[in-house]
Amino acid sequence: MASVLLSFWVIIFCILAGYLLARAGVVAPGTDRTLTQIAFNSTLPALLFMTVAESEPAAFFSRGSLANVLSASLIAILYWALGRYVLGIRGTKLTIGTLAACYTNVGNLGIALLVAITQDASTAAPILLFQIGVLVPVFFAILDRQTGQPGRGLWHTVISRLRNPLLLAVLCGLVFSLAGWQVPAVIAAPANMLGQANVPIILIAMGISIRGARVPKFDRESWALILAVFMRCILGPLTVFLLGWAMGVTGHTLLSITIVGAFPTANNVFVYAHRYQSDVALARDAVLITTGLCLVVMLAIATMFHAVGIV
Repeated sequence: MASVLLSFWVIIFCILAGYLLARAGVVAPGTDRTLTQIAFNSTLPALLFMTVAESEPAAFFSRGSLANVLSASLIAILYWALGRYVLGIRGTKLTIGTLAACYTNVGNLGIALLVAITQDASTAAPILLFQIGVLVPVFFAILDRQTGQPGRGLWHTVISRLRNPLLLAVLCGLVFSLAGWQVPAVIAAPANMLGQANVPIILIAMGISIRGARVPKFDRESWALILAVFMRCILGPLTVFLLGWAMGVTGHTLLSITIVGAFPTANNVFVYAHRYQSDVALARDAVLITTGLCLVVMLAIATMFHAVGIV
């Protein structure tokens, strides 16, 4: 239990450091975006590459990985069904809401929290691959049709995703893992150094972004947001846990995949909403609320796992 509290203290300390730097004016507005761009294009790819390259191939295609993928798919289907047939949500709001519920911040804050809590990033790689390779092209095609924008087509979207540094890092690491190759020291040493910088960079960026953030408002039109937040923060980790448990996943691996299931809504959902000029407020508020709640949910998950002796 002490190790759990220490992990969360480290997370809170780094976030608080970023907030205080912003509040004191030490860093300029927008520095959080610069830091996340640095992480997205250097430290996080390095971390993912080394994590996957040094993992057993069986772990990448494991029951835990399947549980995360199935959970994301199930959450998307449930949101669409409940939103459409129970709450009467239609059009792009239904699509953006579904994305907010199932598309997580695995490639940014999520993996930083996962490493801080479990000291292992390997369970994040499969869901990252699924999101970039499957969810993004499918939802882009749906939004292209709904908004009437010419779009770039499904295959163009798929090809453009292949230029994503996170996807490239995972694929390169997977090649090393499947081939049984050892990463040469000339590559491993700088990659490990960059990877170790990822967690503090992301958490400090999160703290900077909190400064000046607005509090979302709830009204009669907020059911799409409420459903997305509930599914992302509560139903997400619950379905992963139940699926993993049913598949025989135990111990540290079960904790790890459940934490992955509790990741907040991805910042990219806000970017996608802006791109299609559709339900930007819904995407923005989902990102803000789930990012705030995820720490509480993850602390509760880790505490319960230790309390009942699963880990």
